Amino acid sequence: MSYKFNPVFWNYAKLISGVLRHGMPIHKVVELVTSLQLDNDTINSWKAGVARALKKYVPNGTIAEDSQCGECGSENIIYQEGCLTCKDCGSSKCG
Repeated sequence: MSYKFNPVFWNYAKLISGVLRHGMPIHKVVELVTSLQLDNDTINSWKAGVARALKKYVPNGTIAEDSQCGECGSENIIYQEGCLTCKDCGSSKCG
């Protein structure tokens, strides 16, 4: 069945599947996916969609490392229902 898929998408899907099966925390997989440097707009749309889908499975209260609130500048950011939420001012960013 794999021959039916775009080889680039298939390879990224295998990468994501492998790191999840080996126990990488979902929030780290989201960081991995969002850090991919891709040239093609279609792949970038795919990357954003995959990251958005994975964020829904990050446990509530997980600390978002290396994140800063766009409203108040706080680094006290957590995942809440798939969104990044500032614990200090309540600002939320989804997507």
